[in-house]
Amino acid sequence: MTGYSSELTESCQENQLLRIQSKVAGFTRPHSMKRINICLLLMCVLSGAVGLLYLIFDPLVRSIVLNKLTLSRSSDTFYIWEDPPISPHLKVYFWNFTNPEAFFAGKAKPVLKEVGPYTYRQKWLKQNITWHNNGTISYRTRKIFTFSPSESCEGCSDVNDRVTTLNVPAISAYFQMLDSYFGIFLTGMIRALAYQMWTTKSPHEFLWGHQEKLFEIARRTTFNPPPFEKFGFFLKKNTSSEEELGLYTMYTGQGDPYKLATISLFDGKSDLGRWNNSECDKVHGSDGASFNPYIQQKDTLWFFNDQLCRAMPLIFEKEVVKEGLPGFRFRPRDDVFMSPERFPEENSCFAGDGKVTGDGVFDVTICQFNAPIVLSWPHFLHAEPKFKDKVEGMSPDKGRHGFWFDIQPTTGTTLSAKARVQINVMVRNSSFFEDLNKVNDTVVPVLWFEEGIDELGEDIVKVLRTAAVDPDTYRLYILYCFIVLISTVILLSMAALAQICRNRASMRKMREQLQDRLQSSRYDREQAGQPMLGPFMESNDSSRVTTATHSRNCSEGTKPPYIKDVNSDNLLEKLPQFVNRSPPYNTIQVDVPEALLDGNQGEDTSMKDSLEEEGSSEGEESESEEGVGPNVVLINSRHRITSSSSFC
Repeated sequence: MTGYSSELTESCQENQLLRIQSKVAGFTRPHSMKRINICLLLMCVLSGAVGLLYLIFDPLVRSIVLNKLTLSRSSDTFYIWEDPPISPHLKVYFWNFTNPEAFFAGKAKPVLKEVGPYTYRQKWLKQNITWHNNGTISYRTRKIFTFSPSESCEGCSDVNDRVTTLNVPAISAYFQMLDSYFGIFLTGMIRALAYQMWTTKSPHEFLWGHQEKLFEIARRTTFNPPPFEKFGFFLKKNTSSEEELGLYTMYTGQGDPYKLATISLFDGKSDLGRWNNSECDKVHGSDGASFNPYIQQKDTLWFFNDQLCRAMPLIFEKEVVKEGLPGFRFRPRDDVFMSPERFPEENSCFAGDGKVTGDGVFDVTICQFNAPIVLSWPHFLHAEPKFKDKVEGMSPDKGRHGFWFDIQPTTGTTLSAKARVQINVMVRNSSFFEDLNKVNDTVVPVLWFEEGIDELGEDIVKVLRTAAVDPDTYRLYILYCFIVLISTVILLSMAALAQICRNRASMRKMREQLQDRLQSSRYDREQAGQPMLGPFMESNDSSRVTTATHSRNCSEGTKPPYIKDVNSDNLLEKLPQFVNRSPPYNTIQVDVPEALLDGNQGEDTSMKDSLEEEGSSEGEESESEEGVGPNVVLINSRHRITSSSSFC
């Protein structure tokens, strides 16, 4: 018997491969990772950008803040610094001397009674402002004081009230004449003026000055008289004369913003010329209105005041919050106002012959025209017992009598301050002067004061909030955003990993199913090589088989050439080129006589005979003719007739 025609071989080969493709197409394809990968990439990029922004946020904000704080002729901070919208206070407490006669007679120690406070509100004005090319600015600060009865003690009047305290000009005159031949004449002048070692005047006179006759005499009889005609403890504080105001030179922050608000010169000098050491005598620190920006807790700040005659070191004590703004509280270092014996490295430069020494006091005679003035904390806070025990009326309390600055660390602005200092007079026994020959050596308190800031103006608070509070809020938002993005990246990564595992399992399952189906399809390939119309047609001569009957019959049962190729081990490698084709591919089409399709089961035998006769007489003609379009029957993979149609 002859082999299959080339037309049938090609058709069967294609349909066999398409049948296998239809089985592969039924498998579930792995889910696409494209969307997950895109989302993951996007989240990674956003996370990196937000993380980078978080890292550079602080340096960026710091650069902006420092640039804003730097003083220039046109900067907003300069106008606030020049005319600050704040109203600092000055509270003065006098020690009313209740037994001066007994004290100077050597019969009793001073009995003192605290009177006050007498409260004044201040207005600060910068005058004589001069800009320099080295990044500094010179100025004088004028302070205008206004008495505030509502903030003073009940019923107190700084003009009408009377206070008894030491006669500082008379005691100072005696102190200065101890080694002078003019001392013998001084006693006569004091008695002629009817002076005693104590005096009674109004708080206003004691503070802001009153005419002093001894100063007039001193200008005529001494070579180094006091440079003023009046005496007052705060005489130079309330002056309107620029010559009497100290000239400060301060860094503006240009070139080095971390030097902002640091004083470099006082009255054109870098030292005071008072102490025996350059470190103690050095002019440096801040005037207390503001300090350098970006303060840390480990820093030591310096507060300079010409009336204190020194720069005072301040150290961190605790964190505070004022008007919604975070701040650091700084207090005086432990060595301030302490003895050189206890702190030799820090305070030996302040020691000297004839000076009052001991813990809790600071002799400033050298800065007060040789008047025996001694400074301390109020009520002799932190002082040695020898000072407190020699007077009555002291009751030190750290909360009421302490000294501190609350500073906003980012901008260096003073949020609140309580600068409390007590003024004392050293009364020494002197056998040369009758007025002092019975008195006991005593450091007698005269008054103590509190100068500070209760609250800032609303304008300053708004400016400080934008620099100190808002950046922290924005940084927190950036951190939250970064955490959300990182969490999203982690979730997407987990989803991608899970999807990869599912895809691998699906591919493994698909391979197993494909192998099973390929094994089961061998039966179909063997049947494809057998005569598929055996029950309907019989033939002993392959010459009777026409092109039309080749689609249903194979006389010799010989497998066509494509079957060997399909059954090869490389079939799985050839499948991918068909997987994109659309099903159904599990059918083949063959030419079948119309009578076979339309007849019933009873007519099968006659129709089969008719096929044999027509096949023998028309076989050669059918093979030679082309373009014949016989009817077609669709047969499934199990070789069952399913439907009829025209060939397509």
